[in-house]
Amino acid sequence: MDPVEFIIPRHAVPSDPHSGLSPLQEQMLNEPAPIRIFSAPTGAGKSYAFQKAMRERAERVLFIVPTRRLAQNLAEGLVRDLMRDGVPEDKALGQVFLWTSDERKRQEAAEPQIRNRDRRIRQVRAEAADSGGGFMVIATPESVACYLLNPQLRSDGIDPENLLDLLRLSHIVFDEFHTIEARGMGMACALATFASQVLGTARISFLSATPIDLKTTLVGFGIPADQIAVAKETVVTGTEVETAGMRAIHGDVSVRIEDGEGLLSSLHSHRAQIIDTLARTDDGRQVVLVYDSVKQLLADKQALAAWFDDIGVRPTDRLAINSVDDSVERELGELFTIGRQTDPQRFKVLVATSSIEMGVTFKAGLILMEPGHDACSFVQRIGRVARGDLSGAVIVHVTGMQFDRHAWLRELRGDLAVQATRIPVDRFIDFVLKAVRARFDVRADELDQEQSVFRRMPQSAIWCAGLFWIALERSAHYKGMKDTLRNFRPRHAATVGALLAKLEHGRLASARAWAKAFVNEAKRLRMILPKVWLIDPIGTRKAIPWQLYASTEALISAPTRLTGNDEVEVLLSSPIGEIEGALGGLRVRRREEVLFPHAGWTKSLELDGIREAWLRVVTSEKRDPGLSDDQDEMLEAAERLVRLSSIVPVTGNEAVADGASLIC
Repeated sequence: MDPVEFIIPRHAVPSDPHSGLSPLQEQMLNEPAPIRIFSAPTGAGKSYAFQKAMRERAERVLFIVPTRRLAQNLAEGLVRDLMRDGVPEDKALGQVFLWTSDERKRQEAAEPQIRNRDRRIRQVRAEAADSGGGFMVIATPESVACYLLNPQLRSDGIDPENLLDLLRLSHIVFDEFHTIEARGMGMACALATFASQVLGTARISFLSATPIDLKTTLVGFGIPADQIAVAKETVVTGTEVETAGMRAIHGDVSVRIEDGEGLLSSLHSHRAQIIDTLARTDDGRQVVLVYDSVKQLLADKQALAAWFDDIGVRPTDRLAINSVDDSVERELGELFTIGRQTDPQRFKVLVATSSIEMGVTFKAGLILMEPGHDACSFVQRIGRVARGDLSGAVIVHVTGMQFDRHAWLRELRGDLAVQATRIPVDRFIDFVLKAVRARFDVRADELDQEQSVFRRMPQSAIWCAGLFWIALERSAHYKGMKDTLRNFRPRHAATVGALLAKLEHGRLASARAWAKAFVNEAKRLRMILPKVWLIDPIGTRKAIPWQLYASTEALISAPTRLTGNDEVEVLLSSPIGEIEGALGGLRVRRREEVLFPHAGWTKSLELDGIREAWLRVVTSEKRDPGLSDDQDEMLEAAERLVRLSSIVPVTGNEAVADGASLIC
């Protein structure tokens, strides 16, 4: 097919001459509704508004972000801004707190005498902040849920961690809320339930450039619709003269959607454009490659390094960003610089996966990208180029397999092919939305109510939120908190609680074990498979996704050992770099040992489609004429919980570190 080419013209947002804030930024700070859902293009300054609230209004903000890298970048940037404005370093560090597994480990190594949970209690209760001053806690969702679901029974007179600690803040912000999974909605729904009914609590905000429909889930959980404000940024397309007095968020962005055999092949056809971009050193332009697959990036690494060597870009000037290379702190390899603590802005070339869509600050003049796993990813990537009042270009390189996989991409390409060569950003977003809207699993009349979302949260999110509420009740150590949670308990939580009580109060030990495992699943906010650590002969360590380990014959046949943290380490006989390019090859599917409530046995089921497979086993078991009434009753209760929530409890999901797929 012929390539599709168009330009998204320069666009800006209105800016108040006194405050410097856009209309949406002002609304973020002043909107009285307890629950607010805000959308704005990338680069529009969504996080900046809350930093301003902390600095100028002495407000206390919990800012929840999806990745450790984004949390680290935001915290470091805010501290730098404070110091640049004359705030002493020690005072700046006393206003910005970082809650991630990386930071927890760093603090424990630096000050082993201080318990991390005590430190976080002091921080969120403002005891560590200057009197009357604002502060910002920047945290991952797992770290916040860990705070709420694992309070410690204390004998020192200090109240255990609890939900009210967070509700006493000024703002609780869920950034990049399009990344929230259905089973991760529990914490947001719990906080929103209190905020919508109790005056003076923290206002709850959801921010994203590519919004999904959260309002339906929040209302379904019992939050009144009139307590939820939904708004988006005012964006004006125009030249510098036409947008005088406004803040430019993107210059002209030229977009080309082309067919090809992969990103590596696209380098040759765009060689001149790459060299020209890198030569524009006056504005620090970077070239960024974005892969859909970490496996493919690692396979291409050697060839990518040789290609950039040929045009004079040294390893010290190119950075690899992906889950494997980010498992180390900072390192200069033979091919690329790597490490999650490395500042991406210092490099001419970035080679990355979807992890670059958020939490990575850079200044791209040219992005060569695969289309992404969904429309949200597609829009996020394009929005990372030409930030500020600079022009830039995006090459969307699509293989035949990717076109076959993504129906929305085929429809989008067809729509864009017949448009004018200049498509304003709001119209471009409309085309993307149109391409994905047909995939929404809702009625036509519901679509008319909310057209500006990229996808919808499934119905199971409401029941996952009910489970999280029950887990909160179970974790509360003192009567006042337990009574508060029970008094505010939403009906979905009550239903989940009643079904669990039936399992727990029956005569079958297997049913009680199933119920305990099901409640423990509330701690798993995201379905992230464990990593496997590779260790080569000289002691170099890197973590790779479980799928890559299990699909690589050389790794599954290599010696392994289990660490004290239940992590798997693979002992290699050759350097890691030699292994990376040959990862994968075997067909492998993750299997989990799942529990059943009526008997003391488990069954191994494939993770993909695990809910349907578990339900099929239950249906078969219920036909057993030898099943007792107790067993039948337990199966019925468990079956309803799984159908409602889509959660299947598995074995071995006891507490692990708050940076992992399960939280503690």
